[in-house]
Amino acid sequence: MSSYTESEIAVYALEVIKQNPGIRTSGLIQKLREIMKPNGEDLEILSDRNDNKFSQKVRNLKSHNSLSGLVETIDDGDKKNGRMWY
Repeated sequence: MSSYTESEIAVYALEVIKQNPGIRTSGLIQKLREIMKPNGEDLEILSDRNDNKFSQKVRNLKSHNSLSGLVETIDDGDKKNGRMWY
């Protein structure tokens, strides 16, 4: 059963971003799911949300500035498409 920490996810996220400059958060989540294969607790849907614990942890990398100084994010102005990572 996985219960990845943001720090554990960040290691993989940096590599994915490096290999895919301009990747959107949704694409980052998808690629990290393929690589890390979250299960168990990480797949639990959060109350009042459409995402699970794993995808929220990936989103937290931006909101908590966990990758600050290592990558840059930009908002392309279209909230539907989300942020892009560089």
